[in-house]
Amino acid sequence: MSTPATAPLEGIRVLELAHLIAGPICGMYLADMGADVVKVESRAAPDAGRTVYGISRGGEGILHLTVNRNKRSLCLDLATPEGRGAFHRVATTADVVIEAFRNGVAEKLGIDYATLRPMNPRLIYCSLSAFGPTGPWRSKPGLDALAQAVGGLMAITGDADGGPALVGAPVADTMGGLLAIQGILTALISRGRTGEGQRVDVSLLDGILLSHTARLSVFHETGQPLPRYGSGHPEIVPYQAFHAQDAWIFVAVWKDDTWRPFCKLIGRPELADDPRFATPTDRRNNRKELIPLLETMIARRTVEEWMAALEAIDVLCAPVNDYAALVKHPAVVASGMIVEQEHPRAGRLTTIGTPVKLAETPGTIRSGAPTLGEHSRDILGEAGLDAAEIEGLAARGII
Repeated sequence: MSTPATAPLEGIRVLELAHLIAGPICGMYLADMGADVVKVESRAAPDAGRTVYGISRGGEGILHLTVNRNKRSLCLDLATPEGRGAFHRVATTADVVIEAFRNGVAEKLGIDYATLRPMNPRLIYCSLSAFGPTGPWRSKPGLDALAQAVGGLMAITGDADGGPALVGAPVADTMGGLLAIQGILTALISRGRTGEGQRVDVSLLDGILLSHTARLSVFHETGQPLPRYGSGHPEIVPYQAFHAQDAWIFVAVWKDDTWRPFCKLIGRPELADDPRFATPTDRRNNRKELIPLLETMIARRTVEEWMAALEAIDVLCAPVNDYAALVKHPAVVASGMIVEQEHPRAGRLTTIGTPVKLAETPGTIRSGAPTLGEHSRDILGEAGLDAAEIEGLAARGII
């Protein structure tokens, strides 16, 4: 598939120095939208996404195949003066740099914003870290689980009677990548007005804190920490997953006027008049008595039967899908987020689509994830290095 002539980010060059999920997701979205994203790695430290999970297709790691599509690869040893010099020349042609090193590494390598800005004042330099550029945790590594732990997400996740739990998907990494996209695009708009680039700082911790907006506002007002509710809600009852006859279903009696019809539907109409459960506040205060009663009734019918019956009385509900059910669910299929892609080495693979749908200039998957250094000579040539310089770098193992 070719890039639309009006791809929204066509003509924008991005240098991505990032591993695994957060930075590569940022680069993936920009590449899907038409940017020329150059993934910069070295032979000594290639992106761990090429090998993580131990699952590969055509010699390439499955995560790498997904998040590094539409990109080109520049293999360059930044630890050498020649490698840094070559990177500096490439950086003068770039609009954006994404770096996700530990604090201080970019400065040590001589590829930090302070070094690059005089060479390219229009450069937008996005630093993506775990805990931001200041404070006592600024040099800690960018692990999703660490951000979930220190950011309070782990403490409020899990069963009420259990311990803290890690959210099953790497949400800190994903939110960090999405915020980096937002920061870069905002800075590009600003540059269009001022002609000047700028530094953008994004951290995984900031993304987690943003996710707490609703519940943290309650804590600031009351000073009381929120307990874990499993799949439940601190204020609305019932609002949780129940085990039906065959599988799990999520049920939320969101509106008070659906409580009485709900009680009738499940075969316990008397609950609507029980003073323990008469109002939303009563149901919240007496959830320990109410939930077992509902569990018993919901276990008597299948998820499919409950879905039809609950939707008919305007009670919110959804099947609790595992991955096998998820990818086949009609809403997921209709979303266009599960797509197929051709790769020159891995063949045809199923992957994730582009989450933002633009009606006139949509994101596209145009090329497969590159092999390490696949485009090094082309990229360096575009930056003005001549053939002799490029071959000299290759002979010394720098590219």
